[in-house]
Amino acid sequence: MPYDFLLRNVIAGLVTALLAVSVLFSPFAMIPSMFVGLAWGLYSAIASIAISFALLGIWLNIGIAIGMAITIGLPVVFFVRQALLSRPTQEDNQNNPSSDTDTSSVERVYYPPERLIIWAIAFCAIFSFLAFGLSANNTGGLPGVLQTLILGNENFIRDIETLYQIELTDNFVKILAETVLVLSPLTWMLIILGSLQTAQTIAKFFKVNIRPTPDYLIMNLPGRLEFVLAGLILLIFLSSGWISVFFLVLVCLCLTAYFLLGLAVIHAISRTWNGRSVFITAIYFIVFLVPWLAILVSIAGLLESRIGIRSRF
Repeated sequence: MPYDFLLRNVIAGLVTALLAVSVLFSPFAMIPSMFVGLAWGLYSAIASIAISFALLGIWLNIGIAIGMAITIGLPVVFFVRQALLSRPTQEDNQNNPSSDTDTSSVERVYYPPERLIIWAIAFCAIFSFLAFGLSANNTGGLPGVLQTLILGNENFIRDIETLYQIELTDNFVKILAETVLVLSPLTWMLIILGSLQTAQTIAKFFKVNIRPTPDYLIMNLPGRLEFVLAGLILLIFLSSGWISVFFLVLVCLCLTAYFLLGLAVIHAISRTWNGRSVFITAIYFIVFLVPWLAILVSIAGLLESRIGIRSRF
């Protein structure tokens, strides 16, 4: 095994493990392993995750290591693999039909970002389905389980009531539990895609990226996603209890895809503006401070899929 392969993957695995156990920096834990994967190939990503798993299992316990492997390792390996999928361009296939042709200079087309977004929706939806399904036999389903856990933590309830000067009634805790369950999958989705983009940016900065950075300004989501979204919204009103919460999770995952498309619209509209970087930074900062404004960005993404806002600028 080459020394440089081992060294960079040990470093990436160590940093991933340290970030994974850090409460403040855990959202960045995927970036080191995704970086080595996008720079030196899928096996580097797998090796760094394996090293991180071993370190956490030795330092802490096997339960934390397994949790890291599921929430961090699995998305890293899967999405690095998808991002590195490529094929020769159709023109190259026509010009070089012989299998003996040197492919080192053949231009390749890489997996499009919109498909990575669709896979991120599916990935988070599958795990949400498993989580809700495994808790289906409990009273109130997964929301009921989380509500019981919150009500059983007296220290947590006391701290929240003291900090915000409110009384945590059963109904309020129920809403809190459902909100956490709805926001967690879409947050995971944004962390996965954000980490992938950050790793790509770092790899490009150091000129070690295998995959060229895609042009997000021409990204488009499949039209059938709109019908899926409409059907899921209808199912929310036709269902009740924890099942309606599950459908709400799926709706929010779809809206997150349109939120990303809406950001592409904002970037396209402002491409010729003076002070564009300040405007873009302000938009991201405002959305971070007031998350409900993300709905407006998602609406912009929905409009883009219908009327093509970017083509007008």
